[in-house]
Amino acid sequence: MLPASFIVAQTNFTRTVKEYYRVDPFKGNFSSFVDALTKDPSLLKKEIYRQTDTTGYFVKGEYDVFNPYSINANKVDMLFYENVYRAKSRSLFTFYTYQLTSYFPDTELARKAVVKDYRKLVKKFRKDLYDTQRQNLKGYNNIEDGEITTFNDSGSPLEPVIVSWQTLAKTKQLGLTIILRLEQVNNYAYPVNHKNTFRRVW
Repeated sequence: MLPASFIVAQTNFTRTVKEYYRVDPFKGNFSSFVDALTKDPSLLKKEIYRQTDTTGYFVKGEYDVFNPYSINANKVDMLFYENVYRAKSRSLFTFYTYQLTSYFPDTELARKAVVKDYRKLVKKFRKDLYDTQRQNLKGYNNIEDGEITTFNDSGSPLEPVIVSWQTLAKTKQLGLTIILRLEQVNNYAYPVNHKNTFRRVW
């Protein structure tokens, strides 16, 4: 039987995650999720680096046919990698970043569609993560236009969800990114704001 806290995490994220991520981290146990992610035949150009004494687990690839948005992307990149959360020079716990970035041609019609999809994502995550911080990216690092929204619901210093879109001047494309931050507890994935994550920190 799954723990009640895991069921809560499923309730908060599963619908949106299933819609936008090809492999759902909250379905089944963590090791099965990683196995499905790395063995997905639609994930091409894979690079996998195992955990070492100095580096964490790292996977990257490009989806061939997967596109969860309203217009077709030029490509969809996936990153999944291990991080260590540190505070006051201490390593406190390990978490994972699960990132999906889609690239679109920078045309007027595409920009309208990307902004619409971005706002749709923000609306979906805001239903469960009420503490949101939005920042305009226009002019930041020479970005012509864009926006980033972080989501939280526990006051923790590490936000479990980040969504952004921006212009990419060098490639004349648009980027739309979703980032989930996950922690593995008892071989299940939880958002990093899960109550067990920071109970041992603060």
